[in-house]
Amino acid sequence: MNSIIGIAVKDIKTFFRERGTLFWTIAFPIMILLLFTAIFGRDIPFNANVGVVDNDRTVMTASVITGLNNTGFMTMKEFSSQLEAQKELNATTIRAIITIPQGFTQSLFAQHANVSLVVDGTNPDIAGLIRGGVTTYFSEFYKQVNQNYTEPIKVYDETFYVGQKVGYKENIVPGMLTYPLLFSSMVVSTGAIVFEREKGTLKKIRAAPIRPLNMLFGKTLAALFQTAMSIAIMSVLAVVLLGPRLNWNLPLLIPIFFLGSMNGIALGLIISCVGRAPQEASNAATTIAIVLQFFTGMYFPIDYLPTYMQQIGRVIPMTYAAQALRDIMIRNATLADLLLPMATLAAAAAILYGVGVLLYKRWVEK
Repeated sequence: MNSIIGIAVKDIKTFFRERGTLFWTIAFPIMILLLFTAIFGRDIPFNANVGVVDNDRTVMTASVITGLNNTGFMTMKEFSSQLEAQKELNATTIRAIITIPQGFTQSLFAQHANVSLVVDGTNPDIAGLIRGGVTTYFSEFYKQVNQNYTEPIKVYDETFYVGQKVGYKENIVPGMLTYPLLFSSMVVSTGAIVFEREKGTLKKIRAAPIRPLNMLFGKTLAALFQTAMSIAIMSVLAVVLLGPRLNWNLPLLIPIFFLGSMNGIALGLIISCVGRAPQEASNAATTIAIVLQFFTGMYFPIDYLPTYMQQIGRVIPMTYAAQALRDIMIRNATLADLLLPMATLAAAAAILYGVGVLLYKRWVEK
């Protein structure tokens, strides 16, 4: 029994001596709690961009649009025509279109007013929230303007799909396939470099004819292989177990997977060069990967995030990988649609990997 306690005490003392490991152990639960509080601790869970086409153009309809804006969960964008709004819905810059018909104001007092609502069905969660919120708003609005309230304003609801018709399983698979880009690539590359340093391999390389960068490039290729294997396994299991109706366009998916993996590997390389011990580097990589999940839209849309967190998410490269996968698999995106996310991912990978190489060279030369 004394030997067991002795070993535990020794490991605890070692834990407190390794400041980096101690820091990440404390930082992880704090960061997760702060993120959950910021995202889910609000009265209004998200804000969606919604288009509105006002064909009536009266003081009353202007009041309707102002009221929709003031709900707190919708930001209204006015369009002059249905066609113009539909283009924005196709481009995913808005999540729904509310059309107010001509004669709406007059029909309010004749008790047969109606509006039409078209929601983007490629994200069932957001579609459901918008649908419920709009219906509730018009019901309450009608009670205020018509004292002889008998039935609410009729909301004619239509679900619009850009590409595949999707359910929840189709919606989650692209997010699941982003997981290896963060965890597999980042954690593998972090561990590979830092453990080689721990074993003294880098010192041996300096005395050998092998260039230190060759080891780095070899580790990068190995990390790419392991990440690709994780993606392949998850894809096969998703098809077998879930049977989602998705567009598996490999010529477009493979470049996104590659660029996303390179971003994860580059981040892992930077972490491995900064971390002073294997445990510290591993804790840092795991914490950063888990935190990034909240910002990239892997499991829930970034619309759920507070505005300041959405801005952070838009500078994280993996956000573009997650969105590109969703656009390819659900919305049948073409190469032209993916030029911006591909360019963003390529530029980010080049910058991050370049920083990692510089840190690695400085680290080897110590």
